Amino acid sequence: MKPQLEALAKDTDDVFLRIVDVGAWDSAVAQQYAIRQLPALWLYRDGELVAEDSSEVLGELITLRKAFVRDR
Repeated sequence: MKPQLEALAKDTDDVFLRIVDVGAWDSAVAQQYAIRQLPALWLYRDGELVAEDSSEVLGELITLRKAFVRDR
């Protein structure tokens, strides 16, 4: 999944990708964001969290990618 997300971020001007490797379940990052499974994905639009379930995030990204390709 990482290569596809990186390609989307590279090809789409308004998509920014941040990858955080969680080394341990009890790490500060894992606890701060209540990470219980991997991958953990969140989608923000204009600074607002719009999706945090992995399937919702992927659906939104697929829609965004289709719109980007169509508009090119």
